[in-house]
Amino acid sequence: MRLVRWLAGVLTSAVLGTALELSNPVQRGGGDVTFIFTGVEDKSPVLKSIQNAATLRTIAVDVPLVHRVNVDDARVSEFMLDGELALPGLYKLLVQDGKASRVFHAALTTKVSVAHATIHGTKVEFGSSLSAIPTLKPRDKFSIEVGLQDAYTFKPMVAHQAVLRFTNTESSVDATFPLESTTDSTMQAAVTVDASLLSGLYDVQLIVGDVQFEVYCPRNSVSSLTQNSQNAIEWNLGQVALDIPPAPPAPSPPLYTTSLLHESDVTLHALPEITHAMRPPAARPREVVSYVFTVLVLVPLVVFVLWALRTQSLANVPSTFGGVVVTIGFFASVLAVLGLYGLFWLQLTMFAVLTYLAVLGPVVIATGHLALHAIATGRHKASNSTNKPKCD
Repeated sequence: MRLVRWLAGVLTSAVLGTALELSNPVQRGGGDVTFIFTGVEDKSPVLKSIQNAATLRTIAVDVPLVHRVNVDDARVSEFMLDGELALPGLYKLLVQDGKASRVFHAALTTKVSVAHATIHGTKVEFGSSLSAIPTLKPRDKFSIEVGLQDAYTFKPMVAHQAVLRFTNTESSVDATFPLESTTDSTMQAAVTVDASLLSGLYDVQLIVGDVQFEVYCPRNSVSSLTQNSQNAIEWNLGQVALDIPPAPPAPSPPLYTTSLLHESDVTLHALPEITHAMRPPAARPREVVSYVFTVLVLVPLVVFVLWALRTQSLANVPSTFGGVVVTIGFFASVLAVLGLYGLFWLQLTMFAVLTYLAVLGPVVIATGHLALHAIATGRHKASNSTNKPKCD
């Protein structure tokens, strides 16, 4: 039935709306605590229930709120929780203001200090740090055991969150490890050094926090404690040196098991620049050798031309017009082929030379055949004219 009434109150509050607010949700416990509510609309507001959020224990039900005289705002009411019941922790308050209801969350805090601490086998007072820097190798363990207590009642307490943080002094890369609570309300952790950590010097810090904590710092320990939050203990434990050898290079995967661009797809760093080195040109001979070779190549051609001029070879050229044309065409095509060889030596490629030869070759064959036919025809006519008998 309580759950039904609470749900009905929440729905009514959502529909009708209310300006009811809890002005002091965080207070110190251990004594009489007064909760102040502002924006009260009804003349007789009621605290329907107050419950410990951790133990779900109901502390009080159906308690009328007391109107408080306030010059600035007359719509103020309060509820006082007895000191014996105001234990540190989280609480839920269900308040009914007329037909509207609303749930408030409150926290009662207490001062907390470290009762005892054992760091890497050495007992250390709260606020102090390790006097020496231990060196840890792979598979070594860094252990810590911490016990918290209420600074007033000395009752053991367990934090909602407790972590051990290692911060590399060079790269500022940190790693956190949680502490686990035991049956005797002691928190402990044993960190095993492995390859996930970098080799080097680390700052070790213990961070313990809870919403119900008020950190109690001894006067002689200010230098080892960091006051970044009033609900957390940040204790600088000292430094630790990790001696971790570099990891061996990963073996190359078998061929065709990964894509060609696998490394560029998965890497998080810049790949080394690929520099393409062209093959150096072959060493060329001296200019004298080149000139001598050129002369040796041209000498047979020059000798052939001189021999043709000194002998009676030109006398065999046909005397007819057609014979002269095909003979000149034959010599011109032969000279064109020789010139093509020269161009191939100087600038043309093999494919270009073969293309031109495919055109000049049939011309050389055709003109040569016609020239030889004209010479043979001329010789035949000449022999017939010399062998013909004369008439008396």
